[in-house]
Amino acid sequence: MENGSHLYIPDVNRIFEPSFWIPFSLYFLAFQIIGYIVRHSFYKDYTGFKRYRLCNLTVCFIHSFISGTWAFIFLITHTYIFFFETLHWYQEWAVQLPILSMAYFCCDTIDMLRHEISRWTIELLLHHVASVFVFSCSVLPQKFLPYAYGALLMEVNSVFLHFRSLMQLTGANKTKPSLLSFVRFMNMFTFIIFRFGIQSWQITWAWIYRYRIHRFYVFIGIVGGSFFLIINAILFIRVLASDGFLGEFGRKHTAINRYTSF
Repeated sequence: MENGSHLYIPDVNRIFEPSFWIPFSLYFLAFQIIGYIVRHSFYKDYTGFKRYRLCNLTVCFIHSFISGTWAFIFLITHTYIFFFETLHWYQEWAVQLPILSMAYFCCDTIDMLRHEISRWTIELLLHHVASVFVFSCSVLPQKFLPYAYGALLMEVNSVFLHFRSLMQLTGANKTKPSLLSFVRFMNMFTFIIFRFGIQSWQITWAWIYRYRIHRFYVFIGIVGGSFFLIINAILFIRVLASDGFLGEFGRKHTAINRYTSF
């Protein structure tokens, strides 16, 4: 879809177009309903903050499973488009995934602010705001859609990251050590491939195309990509520390003690 919008900054007025706000509203409502069902149907043996974390992580897991699976299938079925038509390819059905994720991040932000105000909340809030902003840079100009799918491939790793946290919170890590070992391995493997690998490709792509797109998008691709790369590097170190790969010192000084969320 070559409409020249990649040569200009995004038109924010497009958020008022039905093609955006109707699906966004529906996805937002859907995640609110999912959250309601989880809160009223599961983890009734837990109370307080731990129960909130379990419910929140379950909704996170559901989003990661949907978006990660969708993005991975897109990569497999549209490989050429993903790598070689990254700039101009656009379809209405395909843009639904980044819109869905934007709605989820808004829901999760509201949920966090209701239950927890901490350094961890601020970090996640910064991540969510940045994620919504980056996805809007694809949705609004109707460009860079495969690039956005690249970002959503990171949710493949989030599936194992969230499942690992759920196992730790429920104590399943002690009763099912073999499953935990598998989840930990897949978490590390997918982290390297779908976070570090994909982000390296995204930053490289933005640099290669720096003279063919508006400098605003170049900034988002390189500086924004580097920002998320740093966030993921910190997260990776925390995961290593929590799993004991950095010794007791690393576990004590690096891993977050948030009901073993990492």
